[in-house]
Amino acid sequence: MIKIEGKIKPGKQQGRRLGFPTINIVIPKQIKSEQWGIYFSLVRINDRVYPGITHLGPVKTFSLGRKTCETHLLVASQDWYGQQVTKRLLFKFRDIEKFPNIKLLRKQIRRDVKAAKKFFGL
Repeated sequence: MIKIEGKIKPGKQQGRRLGFPTINIVIPKQIKSEQWGIYFSLVRINDRVYPGITHLGPVKTFSLGRKTCETHLLVASQDWYGQQVTKRLLFKFRDIEKFPNIKLLRKQIRRDVKAAKKFFGL
C-alpha cells in the first residue's frame, strides 16, 4: 500500500471532460517510476473516507510530459480545492497505457471504474 498526502489542487480538467472528474495532488518525490499505475484507493477528506480509482504517474495519452496523482471518487463529486487529503493506494490494478485516441481511453476508464465499484461492493 502507498500513502500519499497533500492539498487538492486544480488540474487540467481532462478527467472532467472525459466524464470522470478527479481530485489532484502533487506526487511526492519519494514515489518511484516502478510505482506508477492505476490503483484502487481509499481517500480521506475532512474525516470521511471515499473509495476511488487513482492514476499515479505520467499522462501518456495526452503526451503532456507531466506526472499526476489524480483520483476519481466513485461515490462523491464536489469542489474540494485546497482541502488536505490522504490517499491510500490499496493495490495496483493495472499499468498506465497510452491509448491511440480519447474514445479508447474513455472505454478503458469505464472498465476500470466498473471493476473498482465491484471491488468496493458498490
